[in-house]
Amino acid sequence: MMVPAMEGSQFWAFADVEERLVEAMRLWWHVEGAGWPFASDGPWHLIGEDRTWDWDLDRRPDVRVPKLPLSREQMRRRDEATAWLRHAPDRDRRLVVLGVTALAAGRKRVPFRALLRPMGLRTGADGLRKRYSRAINAICQVLNAAEMRA
Repeated sequence: MMVPAMEGSQFWAFADVEERLVEAMRLWWHVEGAGWPFASDGPWHLIGEDRTWDWDLDRRPDVRVPKLPLSREQMRRRDEATAWLRHAPDRDRRLVVLGVTALAAGRKRVPFRALLRPMGLRTGADGLRKRYSRAINAICQVLNAAEMRA
């Protein structure tokens, strides 16, 4: 499997990969009419609209500020990070997307207890934490192995 080219020679740590996935999620949210391609069953209807309030829009809250299109570099980074999910185990991709969604929405940590129900579980928040960590580490291993070959 081909791994997209990365910026320079870099060692990918857990935090680096997680940060890029969060950035990709935010970039997916930025695109009008688009959604994260790996989680079509997510609770997208619960995510509020991004509005910029100024003196003119305060009087008309039903008017949305148009979003600027993404640059080519932003699209490249978004698509590159999104493709990394293919390196996570199949059963854990949804978990990674749910965790990254929580982080992109402003959470400081992934709320594993809150992810039990969306993952179809009643107990095992610590198990979800381990699965999430292993999935991100699997992505790190593939990226770092590709870097070593390059």
